[in-house]
Amino acid sequence: MNTILKTLSVAALAGLTSAPVAKAEVSEHFIIHALDQTPQEAAALIRDFIAMDDGWSLNGEFDMMGGAAVGMKICFNDMRRYVAAAGLHNMAMMPCGNIAFYVEDGQSYLSMLDVGYLTTLSPHPELEKGVALARPAYAAMFAEVLGAR
Repeated sequence: MNTILKTLSVAALAGLTSAPVAKAEVSEHFIIHALDQTPQEAAALIRDFIAMDDGWSLNGEFDMMGGAAVGMKICFNDMRRYVAAAGLHNMAMMPCGNIAFYVEDGQSYLSMLDVGYLTTLSPHPELEKGVALARPAYAAMFAEVLGAR
């Protein structure tokens, strides 16, 4: 049974990496920035920034699409207390910064799930305060580190 599941998983993964990429309308829950850097360069710049700034944490980094894209999970550390204050069940939404770096039509992009998704999934005044604090922090970091405007 395990061999069959492994075989099916590998086949599904192979299908995902070779499938054509669909273009879709972007909802208001995403922040998109065109970048001058490759996905790998942008991820390295963010990683280096976080390593030098105690206000941020890198919770995960991984290659996607066979290394053509990079995913990162980062957190603006001041946001943590607001998430916990809204109820410990909200910690399942951490980290708040869910980011992908990818290339589409020859242009590199950053895509981030806007931290406002937290209040969409769990409306709470403490989360509203945290989102109000975190949004400008992410925007400032992307502008400083990646030149994103």
